[in-house]
Amino acid sequence: MSLPAELMPAVLDALPDPLFILSESGRYLAVYGGNDTDHYHDGRALVGRRVDEVMPPEKAAQVLEQIRRSLRENRLIKVEYPLAAHEVKGLESADGPGEPLWFEGHIQPLAKQVDGEWAVVWIARNITPRKELEERLRLTSVLDPLTGLFNRRKLLEVLIERFAALRRYGEPCAVLMIDVDHFKQVNDRYGHSVGDEVLLAVADIGRRILRQNDLLARFGGEEFVLVLPQTDLEHARQVAERFRRTLIDGLSTDFPDIPPVTVSQGVAVMRADDVSHEDSLRRADQALYEAKRQGRNRVI
Repeated sequence: MSLPAELMPAVLDALPDPLFILSESGRYLAVYGGNDTDHYHDGRALVGRRVDEVMPPEKAAQVLEQIRRSLRENRLIKVEYPLAAHEVKGLESADGPGEPLWFEGHIQPLAKQVDGEWAVVWIARNITPRKELEERLRLTSVLDPLTGLFNRRKLLEVLIERFAALRRYGEPCAVLMIDVDHFKQVNDRYGHSVGDEVLLAVADIGRRILRQNDLLARFGGEEFVLVLPQTDLEHARQVAERFRRTLIDGLSTDFPDIPPVTVSQGVAVMRADDVSHEDSLRRADQALYEAKRQGRNRVI
């Protein structure tokens, strides 16, 4: 059984995903479907206009490239892309979500020309929930569950990147090893819940004083590592001292009922003659050990 031809527009309009007919020049020839109103804007106002008229140049160029690729290769093309209503002229005031959405575009050439141009069918399938889940899973893999700082895995990735930048471009980078002094005594005397609060406070204070490109990670237990790109040894020492003093003041205010909580820090910089990023991390760890040997609450 085949449907009568006159029913086909109604069938297409019933689709939950929007279906665009786009010409090789980027003109919107027709728009169907898009009945999933929780996720889509009504794109029918775009009919007759070109993508380079309604989208930013970079977005329009990407759309045109995919249209022409599908026509050139004469096959189905699948692409993933983010798009927000404010990026498309004519949809700014339309019903639908205001935040950017992620789409999977299914682009299939048509066998015949439309209005004298070769054209494609472009179905925009909303994949925002999937992308959000992927991002949550990605963050879970690189974040410490207690403090929300980056974990050891992410730290090592960044150290490898910074060492490569040193080797290739000569960009300096400093590494700080940070240890909360007498942390076991805090846990033993006041309980692990208080110990966790201290670690959370260290993380929060660190976030407030660091630059945008700095990275503070929980290395394990009560140890943290701070990566300072574009920083030499003297400036790194100054950052470490500021961090130490700020932590003393902040932790004393947050935990007035327990003895002052301090930190010891070891500071090192990456060197061009290092074999790998591990050398600077090892030197910072040795400096941290020396800071603890000299009585703690200091920077070496």
